[in-house]
Amino acid sequence: MVRHLPILGLIILVAAAFAGGSSARAEYSLCNKTSYALSAALGFVEEDNLLTRGWWRLRPGECKKVISEEIQAGRYYVYAEAIPGHRGELKTWSGGTPLCVQNDSLFTLRDQSVCAEDPSRQRDFNGVDIAAEDGGNFTTDFTDENNFSTYQAQVAGIQRLLADVGFDIGAVDGQLGATTKSALRQYRRSRGIGQDGVIDDQVMDQLITEVNNEDAKLGFFFCNETLLPVWSAFAQPARNGEGYEASGWWRLEPSSCAKVRRGELSAEPYYVYGIMQAEDQELQLAGGDTEFCVSAVQFEARSDVACAESGFDVASFRRIDTGSEKAWTFVFRPEQFNAELSQATQ
Repeated sequence: MVRHLPILGLIILVAAAFAGGSSARAEYSLCNKTSYALSAALGFVEEDNLLTRGWWRLRPGECKKVISEEIQAGRYYVYAEAIPGHRGELKTWSGGTPLCVQNDSLFTLRDQSVCAEDPSRQRDFNGVDIAAEDGGNFTTDFTDENNFSTYQAQVAGIQRLLADVGFDIGAVDGQLGATTKSALRQYRRSRGIGQDGVIDDQVMDQLITEVNNEDAKLGFFFCNETLLPVWSAFAQPARNGEGYEASGWWRLEPSSCAKVRRGELSAEPYYVYGIMQAEDQELQLAGGDTEFCVSAVQFEARSDVACAESGFDVASFRRIDTGSEKAWTFVFRPEQFNAELSQATQ
């Protein structure tokens, strides 16, 4: 499951009239007017089926055509999330309609039931209504509280990405001042992609690749080395620094992995839990020593709430001490779901 924390994100529909008369064909474009590099997805009805398609990478300040066929009146659905390499909590531009995506690859999904049992593959899309009388080309703008123009978003995006790789930029304000130009020149020289302070697709893509590659090395991962699906849950220090927060579920197919926490790990202990789905029973991860709230459906629960009074069940999570490691992988193995074998192998 990926946790989505909404920021002050706006999704704006812009309808531009045709200049060429009725023979012109409509297009649907997505524009990124934020300082974040985004991955975007679109949902729409095609031949009576609700189809979702993605991901389109949108650099800060970039607009991209996502439908080139004639636009039909009706409801469309849009969603975007910041790339994982950006620092801090994952930012999203979302709504209230859960639809299916493919997490780690390009996708076109014509059957929305494919993710019914896997909440980690659902995203909350925002509905956009297009009326027949609107006409013209349609653009959905992803914006935030800064209300950047496309140029300002491009500059702010470079500022944010340079800060992500360690440069002291100051404010991410969309202004191409001396500090930003100096940092950009230093970065380009150090990576062998020029000497000047020009913002172009090459330097933007280099920065995006670099921050994403660094993020891939950090965090807490689950892997399933059993022969059966495992529903997994995770507890970590709460973001406000008080207590813990448990969340789930990540459905792990055999031989699959999932990142359940982004970013560099802290020295505090983490806690893991899992249920292996056998044909006629559910086997719980053995060796648990600390109780956290859980639910039969996707959940988030703080450690300071009364589980039963809040409608939760209770499960014993296993403690994991990661020490000074920046990343950790917990592997679910068959023997961990047998109390006697688990105790012998701990």
